[in-house]
Amino acid sequence: MHLVMFDIDGTLVDSRGFDEDLFARAIRREIGVPVDETWQSYQQCTDSGVLEEVLVQNDMPVSERLRASERVKRCFIQLVQDHIAMQPAGLAPIPGAPELICKLRSTSEVVIALATGGWRETAEMKLYSAGIEFEGLPFATSSEAAARTEIMRLAEQRAGVYGRFTRRTYFGDAPWDRKASADLGYDFLAVGDRVDHPSGFKDLSDQEAILGVLGV
Repeated sequence: MHLVMFDIDGTLVDSRGFDEDLFARAIRREIGVPVDETWQSYQQCTDSGVLEEVLVQNDMPVSERLRASERVKRCFIQLVQDHIAMQPAGLAPIPGAPELICKLRSTSEVVIALATGGWRETAEMKLYSAGIEFEGLPFATSSEAAARTEIMRLAEQRAGVYGRFTRRTYFGDAPWDRKASADLGYDFLAVGDRVDHPSGFKDLSDQEAILGVLGV
């Protein structure tokens, strides 16, 4: 069996243009501290990982961190919800994403899983809005772990009920996706132009080429 795992933001859903901005806004609004909006300086580029590091860097007492995290999360969820509500046609999927997911779901030798650095609530909102069918797929998020590698391991564990994997591939759009894939021994396929990687696609529309690389 071939485990094919996907990131969400920038990989399945065209959300990078607003998601990162709204996350930084929620942090500034709720705890009043600056954020490195390149995200390159953070050890864990996930919602829970970045937020924890921001709280530590700004000397937030341990006793206050949980409440501060909950405030930021609630604010961010509301900001994303409001943004989606202003999109009459819904969020745009990465071209080809709904069709590729549908095709792979019907392929007997493939198991699909989702592993995202976003929180579950916002991840589900974005997938629904972009028209990507994900119900029943093994799914892990930053609501459950701060490290991307741990999120991926959890998604793989949940996918393991379908069989033993002889190959594992991760689709992602960012340098931290590539690094996590290398750390875990996954084949990595880049989506978009954010990562300089020899194996990748500008989007997910060339289904024939992608299936060829996946060997299915």
